[in-house]
Amino acid sequence: MAKDASADLMKALMQKLYATITGNGDSEIKMPRNKFVSWLMPGIPMDPSDFVFCSKGFIGSTAEETNQLYHQGFVLSKLLDFVPEISADPQFLSHDMQQTLWTTTQDSLSSVYNDVLKYSRVLNNELSDKEKEKLQRFRNLLTVTKEKEDIITGEKTQVSEPGPLTLAYTTKMNDYIDAADEYMNLLIDAQSAKGDSPEAIRRVAAFANKSKFIRKKMEAAEMAWVSQGYKNEYETINAYIDQVTQKSMVLYKQDLLRKFNQSRLTSSLDGNSDFYYTTLLPGNFSTSPGWTKFTYYSGDYETHYNERTSKWGASGGVNFGLFSIGAQASGSKKDVKEDAKSSNFSAELEFTQVPICRPGFDPGFFWMRAWDLDNAWYLNFNDKKVSDGADQPAGRLIAYPVNALFVRNVKFKFDEAEEHRRYAEKQLSVGGSVGYGPFVAKGSYENGSIRRDVTGSIGGGTVDIPGIQLIGFINNIIPKAPNLHPDIKPEQLVGGA
Repeated sequence: MAKDASADLMKALMQKLYATITGNGDSEIKMPRNKFVSWLMPGIPMDPSDFVFCSKGFIGSTAEETNQLYHQGFVLSKLLDFVPEISADPQFLSHDMQQTLWTTTQDSLSSVYNDVLKYSRVLNNELSDKEKEKLQRFRNLLTVTKEKEDIITGEKTQVSEPGPLTLAYTTKMNDYIDAADEYMNLLIDAQSAKGDSPEAIRRVAAFANKSKFIRKKMEAAEMAWVSQGYKNEYETINAYIDQVTQKSMVLYKQDLLRKFNQSRLTSSLDGNSDFYYTTLLPGNFSTSPGWTKFTYYSGDYETHYNERTSKWGASGGVNFGLFSIGAQASGSKKDVKEDAKSSNFSAELEFTQVPICRPGFDPGFFWMRAWDLDNAWYLNFNDKKVSDGADQPAGRLIAYPVNALFVRNVKFKFDEAEEHRRYAEKQLSVGGSVGYGPFVAKGSYENGSIRRDVTGSIGGGTVDIPGIQLIGFINNIIPKAPNLHPDIKPEQLVGGA
């Protein structure tokens, strides 16, 4: 198979990026990696101004600014309020290819969670007053309720937000993830280095000389996660909640309902539409200098392109080469150039994975075994479980996104860039836009409430794409749910048998 076809090169590049962000099989990475990656095809161009509310909150210095901040919150919430769908490709969930192309079911994450809380029946054994008090105190450490005053109407409402403990834990966890990504990037670069090129030699030398410092950086990040991010305390609290709720979940579920309802807000700029408060942590990630630098050169191809990679995306009919997307002109169609030549191809970019925080959504509920669903659930939703827990899971909520994957300052170099530029201009002339794999390179782009003009330059041997793009998600897989413990009898649940 040719090494200079743009589609093949892009698949190999994505496979290397996948290996870097998951860290599978490396004993130095001290994080569970029981997740899967879904790639957006194409990605979504964004701007640091889209995330101002993540660091500033919703209250601005003027009514206009406040409205705009609520609009930002609305857009991000709707963008991340989806249930990912797992590919039907039987290769998925294998040990070496735990990734898929992004698709979603017809359900939203918030609507399924709302239905689960509505139709679930929980264990109803009485807790002691001391247990009740401790349970509530611990829950309040994870999520806090604040009173917010609308600067326009003066109306005061109760809103649930991540508590200081959750913020500290997630922020320091993200620092550790960044350090782990940097280490994996260095390691994979060295492992795939081949030949006598200066880049290959640089990679081997870089790992030999830098890896010990990056490991120390990881160790320091882990210690900061423990000491400043309250890692042990956070996980102990969650373990206590899990243990106590095995005796009774009534108060716990009541608290879940209260915080879910309090996380619902309304944006006046979006037709007075409701949304559930969702943010990214840390809030200043888009302007932070701490993104991981990623490079790709010809020597990476043999390491990261194999028979399995060659089939990736085939079942979904997705193309990885140079193509037009979002064509708007009447009668125009997608014109894919998977075999476009890209000789002497190399790439560089920066990437980061950012935790998604939803204070009103507590996925820990799905792992608990002291609840079941009312018959009305099965009547309304065609006998579907939340998830059947199978290797190829089925259900209304088989997974949920936990991290958003962003890239910025993408640059490709190859000999045929000038030919690609001429092809791109033809696509742009009919209202389309041009991309490589998940990377939108040039043209007008629209995705729901997000509208962007991407002004990347093509030619002179390079494709230069400034700015930020959302290219995928890391998703957690839901276990079998509900999965009532066999020792719990139906009459012990709320409502009895």
